[in-house]
Amino acid sequence: MDKVLHCNCGFEARAEDESGLVAEVKRHARQAHGMALTDDEALLLAFRAELDEGGPTTTRASQNADADDSSSREEER
Repeated sequence: MDKVLHCNCGFEARAEDESGLVAEVKRHARQAHGMALTDDEALLLAFRAELDEGGPTTTRASQNADADDSSSREEER
């Protein structure tokens, strides 16, 4: 079964296995967004996308809100 990751920019990375998906994600991040991801970072993105599958769609706005919430929690500690 193919592994798939959807980027917020509309790009869809698709590969037969995890290592192929990591390579596609790293290539896209570098070429389209100027980001140099490590294998672990690309794998984490793929894993998070897999967890989000079937759940509510995450938008950039909600991701930013989640980041703000976690910052607030850290400040409280």
